[in-house]
Amino acid sequence: MPSTRLPSSLFFALAVLGVVQYGYYGPRLPQMLGSQFAGNGAVNGWQSKGVFFTIELAVVVLAAVVGFGVPRIIGAMPVSLINLPNKEFWLGPEKRLETLGYLQMRMAWFGSALLAFLLFVMELVFRANLQNPPQLNSAAFVPGLVAFLVFVGISTVQLIARFARRD
Repeated sequence: MPSTRLPSSLFFALAVLGVVQYGYYGPRLPQMLGSQFAGNGAVNGWQSKGVFFTIELAVVVLAAVVGFGVPRIIGAMPVSLINLPNKEFWLGPEKRLETLGYLQMRMAWFGSALLAFLLFVMELVFRANLQNPPQLNSAAFVPGLVAFLVFVGISTVQLIARFARRD
């Protein structure tokens, strides 16, 4: 059965990084933060620091739920509610544990990648808000977004390829 040890450890390290990020930037940021940015990096929406950091915490929780909660929910669901190619084969008694282990491992990697991307975006937003006027570094954001989307695309193709076939 595939292990979730490495992606779980990575997720934990990223969550600690989020705490460090909060500790570093929290006292340095103004009370009102630019929280939405146009394509050119200019601010077009504002939030209080408290609301902004509450949303950052919610993002970490969301990534944890996606990466580690969803696979557990899938494992508890009846097979009839799971949308998976060849599910009778992959979720049959002889393959169910292996399949659920594989999905747990893949979702743990996805949760870690999602958290890494979101922390990267938060870093850009924090740095933008240390400037006057705030300006998001769009030149850094775009490659980060592309890298995350490539990861998601490759992961999706791998999942489809694995479950479209029968051993």
